[in-house]
Amino acid sequence: MSEKLEFTSQETAPSAAQVYDELTSLSRRTEEAKQKRQRNANRFYSTTVIMLGCAVIFLSVALIITAIGWSRAQGTVVPQIVEVEKETVVEVPAYTAVDPSVEYQARFAEEGFTLNDSSYGPIRMPLLEGVKMSPYAQEMFIADELSGYMTYAGGENYIAGVDVSVYQGEIDWEAVKDAGFEYAMIRCGNRGYVTGLIVEDANFKANIKGALDAGLKVGVYFFSQALTENEALDEAEFVIDLLDGYEVEFPVAFDWEVVNDPDGDTPRTAYIDPEQLTNNFLVFAQRLEMEGYTPVIYANKKTTVWKYDLARIQDYDIWYAEYNDTPSLPYKWEMWQYSSKGNVPGINGSVDLNISFKDYSGDLR
Repeated sequence: MSEKLEFTSQETAPSAAQVYDELTSLSRRTEEAKQKRQRNANRFYSTTVIMLGCAVIFLSVALIITAIGWSRAQGTVVPQIVEVEKETVVEVPAYTAVDPSVEYQARFAEEGFTLNDSSYGPIRMPLLEGVKMSPYAQEMFIADELSGYMTYAGGENYIAGVDVSVYQGEIDWEAVKDAGFEYAMIRCGNRGYVTGLIVEDANFKANIKGALDAGLKVGVYFFSQALTENEALDEAEFVIDLLDGYEVEFPVAFDWEVVNDPDGDTPRTAYIDPEQLTNNFLVFAQRLEMEGYTPVIYANKKTTVWKYDLARIQDYDIWYAEYNDTPSLPYKWEMWQYSSKGNVPGINGSVDLNISFKDYSGDLR
């Protein structure tokens, strides 16, 4: 009985060598698992560091780009225009931004002229030296006693025109043409003087089509409330898009005016300085010239003298507004808006009357 038990013990009990081998194998597996966990942890940490590094680099590049864009916006640098999309892509010359650092260039001459102000009355103003002067004699302007239409007795060639907007309603352009008017300046749009939104004049398409169909020469004007060169460029692009497909022989006018809001809201450009307004016009004008249009400034006497640097814009024509028997602006102008109360067949109510000494189509009699 004892021998059987001894035999059984030898068959079932592991030897010392077996125990050692098992412990050694278990230790090795434990060490391998530990090393594997360490390698996985190292890979995780490495991946995390790389991803964080990439994120830092991306954010740094984004901040640099944003800083450059902000700096350019603060410096009023107008972006270059490489091409303009129409039916096909048409390459145009590189756009040159107006330099806003240009100093006021006008210099005063010894002579002067009188400007009337609602608060101060007549104000004596010195003439600007080197700025082109008007060649027209005031005494040669004669208004017809019945119609009020202006003529010039100085032997100069001129043509008569009207300017209209949605406020004139539906117009019989054939009747306007038969009354002797040869051109029309049509409002194409405006920027809201409080909201800043750019909108198309509700009657623009009907007016320009009707005037062209009747055989009148057509120009347009845009009421600007741009605060910056970039906004003026936006206005120019808006006008260019509107004019696509129309034959525009007469100028495209930049119309900035003092606004008196009946609700007491402050117009967005109420305090715009002359240098900024001059820059805005030059950006608008240069962009229109790139498309082959003739830009002009629409302004009354105070705006011309007080709000523009005439030495910088004298290469551009002025559409001058003064409701008087004679134009008193001493500086050179090409079109004169002489009345806001004209009576013209085909137009209901009052309309602005104009005379132009320059036929931009080249067909002046």
